[in-house]
Amino acid sequence: MKNSRTSVFVFAFLGMIFGLGGCAVMDKDIPGWSQYRHPEQAGELRLASKSLGEGDPVLLIHGFGASSYSWRHIVEPLAQKYRVITIDLKGFGESPKPRDNAYSVYDQARLVRNFVLENNLKNLHIIGHSYGGGVALAASIYLSSSHPNLQRSLVLIDSIAYPQELPGFVRMLATPVLGPLVIHAIPNSVQVKSLLKKVYFNDAAIPQGTIDHYADNLAKPNAKYATLATVRQMLPADLQQFSENYSSLLLPALIIWSRDDEIVPLAIGERLHENLPNSKLIIFNDVGHAVQEEAPSRLLPYLQQFLDAQTRHVSSGL
Repeated sequence: MKNSRTSVFVFAFLGMIFGLGGCAVMDKDIPGWSQYRHPEQAGELRLASKSLGEGDPVLLIHGFGASSYSWRHIVEPLAQKYRVITIDLKGFGESPKPRDNAYSVYDQARLVRNFVLENNLKNLHIIGHSYGGGVALAASIYLSSSHPNLQRSLVLIDSIAYPQELPGFVRMLATPVLGPLVIHAIPNSVQVKSLLKKVYFNDAAIPQGTIDHYADNLAKPNAKYATLATVRQMLPADLQQFSENYSSLLLPALIIWSRDDEIVPLAIGERLHENLPNSKLIIFNDVGHAVQEEAPSRLLPYLQQFLDAQTRHVSSGL
């Protein structure tokens, strides 16, 4: 009974906090795209990664608060034909979490670009989800300008891409004083479960193992610092200007969205489809923000068909 009362109190407290999230302050002092346009290839920080399978490389980039674990249902099926590489973005999973305040989409994209070059990845397919989709977009723009023949295609799943209103839990974490208070005061498992209830369409489908995994990640040294730094820098101040680059990204792109996404609305996906010249938009119903976790069997056929089509296209010399 005591645990039940505690849970009720915690969730009520979270609900009250989410209602106060309008005081969020995004970090507007981070460098804009103009200062990242020509990134240095060398860097001391190395992203944690795993690789499975052989063939053309498929690089999977997870979203905010997640890790390469979010692709666990996707990796082995794709690895039947491809070399599937998962990375943990800076600050998440097993990757370093320095207290350097450099956690913007542009910072992450520079690290991804460096990873691609340092590992000599050619005929590359990049798949990004949510915040990782924004990273994938920026990394693709980097590669298209500096190494235009390396990347073959891009897949974006419920991706950030334009200025938007952020959901309550993100605004709460970005709120001065309140964000640090909550992330340190509320049990990790409660925070993760509250977030996943926004991510999933069907709350009953949230596995306890997933809650436990992400809660353990949040307990790693400096993980909470990295989470707060990332959330303040999630949408760069110059994102609208940066988005003007999308029309120059000519590689084949598959955009996958949930009509019921509570975090990044479908309107963002539709706008991306309009602005990416060589894109196709697939819309799912009755699934949430992370289809690769909630309904991977629905996602996989579209990924496999798209990747196979790009491989056939190149091998035929078209």
